[in-house]
Amino acid sequence: MKKKIFALLMMLIMLVGCGGKNESETTITKNKVVVRVSQDPDFLDPHQYVAAATGEILFNIFEGLLKMDSTGEIHPAIAESYTISEDALTYTFKIKKGILFQNGVEVTPELVKASYDRFLLKDFPTNLSTTEFKKNIEYVKVNGDEVIFKFKKVSGEGIAAFLDGIVYEEGEKIYGTGPYYLESYVPGEKVTLKRFKDYRENEKIGNVEEVDFRIIKDEQGAIIAFQMGEVDVIPRLLVGYIDMIGENGKIEKGEQNMVQLLALNNAVKPLNNLKVRQAIHYAIDKQEIIDGASLKEGSISGGPISPSVKSIYNVETENLYKTDIEKAKALLKEAGYPNGLKIKLRAPANYQLHVDTAQIIKEQLIKAGIEVEIEEIEWGTWLSDVYKNRNYQMTVIGFEGKPSPYATVDRYITKDPRNMVNFSNKDYDKVLEKIPYEVDQEKQGKLYKEAQYILTKNAGSVFLQAPNYIVALNKNIEGFKIYPIYVIDIGSLSIKK
Repeated sequence: MKKKIFALLMMLIMLVGCGGKNESETTITKNKVVVRVSQDPDFLDPHQYVAAATGEILFNIFEGLLKMDSTGEIHPAIAESYTISEDALTYTFKIKKGILFQNGVEVTPELVKASYDRFLLKDFPTNLSTTEFKKNIEYVKVNGDEVIFKFKKVSGEGIAAFLDGIVYEEGEKIYGTGPYYLESYVPGEKVTLKRFKDYRENEKIGNVEEVDFRIIKDEQGAIIAFQMGEVDVIPRLLVGYIDMIGENGKIEKGEQNMVQLLALNNAVKPLNNLKVRQAIHYAIDKQEIIDGASLKEGSISGGPISPSVKSIYNVETENLYKTDIEKAKALLKEAGYPNGLKIKLRAPANYQLHVDTAQIIKEQLIKAGIEVEIEEIEWGTWLSDVYKNRNYQMTVIGFEGKPSPYATVDRYITKDPRNMVNFSNKDYDKVLEKIPYEVDQEKQGKLYKEAQYILTKNAGSVFLQAPNYIVALNKNIEGFKIYPIYVIDIGSLSIKK
């Protein structure tokens, strides 16, 4: 990492010395902001996308019946108000009048229902997040100015299930009700959004008129672009580049609701052996990963819920596997691998943090006799081959926290379609069954903690750290908000004049 940073610094000095133009003045004066993203969106459609990074963009285009703010509070958006039946099976939303889709069509209860019918009736196989909603919904119907949802059983997500974007489909195009609309998408280059002049709350958002989400896959290229004034915002900046943003930039930091993990495929050899998974746990030094890959900008996580969610995070999970190389070797011997073993780790090449973490893990595991082969793969390949098809042994990835903590932990239920690690535990499944029905917050919190304990104790994966959120901003940009979900809120930004 240090060699990379030194080489980059020299490159920046040469580029600036050669008179590289500063385009930030032109974009800023035009009330345009350029945001760096590391990969192409998978689907610019709230009913189809899988990649969390795509959701960062879509947050600005589409709104649901409800919307979350930067504090984690959920408020009505397209809905004016809502009620929940005593048995928590029926949700009734009153639809606001006067809200427009970005093509000028007014939102009606019938169009809200049509949007839900779209993903309930159409075959969107990539969209795993809506699968449970589809299975559980009994009906959606319109009653005057209301839309009524009836479920077959209590939903673990509760009202958070209604944050998904409402769309208006017109031919091959779809429109949302958000503060920005999709102007264009050039694959491999950029996604351009422009301000929706008839947005329902234009008076509450900043003065940014246009935004380019510019696709720059490598970190060095992003830093150079920032230095040259071609990029104004770098979300999730790698900590090693903080000192390189230049005098025209500034840094903001904060906790984020995300956990990085070493995902272990519990269904493939040798990781289908609990003792092998436990050996890997004991061989890993999480603090060393935080110090090396995150340069101390992170905190240890013992389970799937970020320590930032203090009310339900189970701190006891941090003490289940303290680094112990000799214990790791003994477990491997008991598992039938006295001479060690070889494992392949497939890392998403566009996420430098995960690649750096993979390299440290490789060095740590070899001490216990586990030889790791790292294969860096493109993001599209990771999504299709690793995430969807589960064709891997180990991978390093970050899972963002969901609006409802239930949606963070239910991905490890045996039959959940998002259970990419193939974790299967009856006790875990039983605890997850209880959570939606427990209305007492304290008791529900204990169930969440119990679930985390079972998952970590049975080595479903190695939960490593909650990296800090670091963003590089043009010094003239104000109002950036860090959300507890994976979004970039362009509407919160203002450009100083």
